[in-house]
Amino acid sequence: MRILKYVLLLLLLFSVAFTVFVATQPGDYKIKRTKEIKVAKDIIFNFVSDSTAITDWSPWDKNEAVFKNSITIANDTLQHNIIVDSEENKSLLQFQKTKTGTLITWELNGKLDFNLKMLSVLQGGVDNVLGDKLDEGLNNIDYYLVKELSSYSIKINGLVTKHTTNYIQQIDTCSLADFQKTSKAMLQNMLSFVEKNDIKITGLPFIVYENKNTVDNQTIFAMCVPVEEEILTTEGSEISGGHFDEFLAVKTTLVGDYSHNKEAWKKTAAYIKDKKMVEDEAGKHIEIYKVSLPKERKPSKWVTEIYIPVKKKVYRPKVAKPETIEEVAAPSESTTTNPVQ
Repeated sequence: MRILKYVLLLLLLFSVAFTVFVATQPGDYKIKRTKEIKVAKDIIFNFVSDSTAITDWSPWDKNEAVFKNSITIANDTLQHNIIVDSEENKSLLQFQKTKTGTLITWELNGKLDFNLKMLSVLQGGVDNVLGDKLDEGLNNIDYYLVKELSSYSIKINGLVTKHTTNYIQQIDTCSLADFQKTSKAMLQNMLSFVEKNDIKITGLPFIVYENKNTVDNQTIFAMCVPVEEEILTTEGSEISGGHFDEFLAVKTTLVGDYSHNKEAWKKTAAYIKDKKMVEDEAGKHIEIYKVSLPKERKPSKWVTEIYIPVKKKVYRPKVAKPETIEEVAAPSESTTTNPVQ
């Protein structure tokens, strides 16, 4: 019994000593991880700087960490404040172009609470604890951009009829590089407008291009939501009513990330030329997002439908020459029959 008491006392003393040891460990830390990803720098930077995409690469669950106060510096550096377990951490992501892609350097610094100090002691240092998180985040970026974005297919569906549609729209102009980010924000704005005004929608959101690719690399487009009846809005409102009548179009389906959109449009234009059809430049050039964010996070499963308007063929009957008509109408004497007596 006395030995058991001594053992318990020793365990208590060891526990106290260990607690004191953990508590007196350095509270500040700074760790760094790097990874080269074989994707262009601008694509990686746009992806990581998009606040709506953080859940696709963050190594922390959305309930474990909060990213805030994002600051972009010269398109090659991104700063965040990351709140993990009530502790604020400074995050610095730097992007450097390489021969084969982009080198990402992720640096994290802040203060350790008692739990993180204990994990650091048990696992051989803070670098092994939080460093693994940084590695996980960089691997998530690599997987998303290399595996997810490279998986896609393009199918030309052929000639279809696009039916008459009423819609509400918000028109904007942006660079082609900023299109995805701008259109996402506009879509959220449109859906909020629909909900606020109790408007009944009749289908999926779509884009109407007023000018898809101008000489200065800008695009003019309208984010649209189909509605049951034509809607009038007050003058000066950023959202207005729209309408198009039934028209013929060549339809193409893109399954995969929107970055393959340009290739899909080119293949559709080539199909139109090959089939000797004529594109209607004045018609509605449309994209419909059948499967997209926020319902589906994986880009390899996104579905986009493209409609390029074409002109209807006009068939004109051949008109015979006047002299040919006369020859047919006035038979020669040799073919004239005698009247019945």
